[in-house]
Amino acid sequence: MSADYIQAYGNGLVAGTAGYPNKFSLNPNGQAMQGITFAVEGPSRPEFAFNHLPGGIIEVSYTPTFPGRYRIFIKFYARDIPGSPFEVNIAGDTMGMSSAVSGVRVSGPALTQGRSLVTNQFVMDARNTGVTGGLNAFMEGPGQAEVGFKENMDGTVHVQYKPMNSGVYRLHLKFGDAHVPGSPFTISVN
Repeated sequence: MSADYIQAYGNGLVAGTAGYPNKFSLNPNGQAMQGITFAVEGPSRPEFAFNHLPGGIIEVSYTPTFPGRYRIFIKFYARDIPGSPFEVNIAGDTMGMSSAVSGVRVSGPALTQGRSLVTNQFVMDARNTGVTGGLNAFMEGPGQAEVGFKENMDGTVHVQYKPMNSGVYRLHLKFGDAHVPGSPFTISVN
């Protein structure tokens, strides 16, 4: 049993379109199918569907909800097959992403007031939006600022920032290219 024997190929491992089935082929070359697992990172978490074709080839399809950059992981007993993870660019209407992102909620005093040289944080809740990845943030202002995320057990995310200087900053918070409501946030740092 070796992950090296399994082959995955086809357009769906390179590019695709949001809202439509994207397909690729998998040739297990006699390896046990129960040892093969699939995972995806990206703006949405599509399910995989399988169609067993003659000759042992498996047609795999998935339908991402939102456009953006995805990574598809195919493993055989926890080992990546050749080429995995596959970097896939999913095209499509970004209005769907903007519409979903409009349901994101942010809360906490650190949205408007922060302190320099300490980690400030507020809560972001995207649980009911269907958006599952592609979160990015940056701050602009009178000094450098570290920005990061901490996932919580309840599915929310703590957005954290640590500015180096006092002054007025703008925090840009996006999923893909779509700003969450209220972004960029103006934050007064003391």
